[in-house]
Amino acid sequence: MPRMLANEAERLLSNVPEHFVFRCRDGSQFWNMRDLARAVSSMQEDVFLFHVNREKNDFATWVADVVGDHVLARQLWDTKNQSTTVRRLAERVAFLESRRS
Repeated sequence: MPRMLANEAERLLSNVPEHFVFRCRDGSQFWNMRDLARAVSSMQEDVFLFHVNREKNDFATWVADVVGDHVLARQLWDTKNQSTTVRRLAERVAFLESRRS
């Protein structure tokens, strides 16, 4: 596995520009991956299924296209289950936090 530099981990954990904030169906907004991880862990199932279903995975798309974490995005694309999504988000955030300076 390639080494994760501290500045790259910091960038992936940082807030996105305001015009790229994730706006959830329930009205909540996510500025970074920590926000997303916290929200998904307590999200109502119908809200989760609106964003993650057979046709799409809004969380994976946002993580790839806006945050730029393609490792996590690939993991999320394979996940349609809320508890697995929560685990993968939490593990990635913990990994990135451990790599920060």
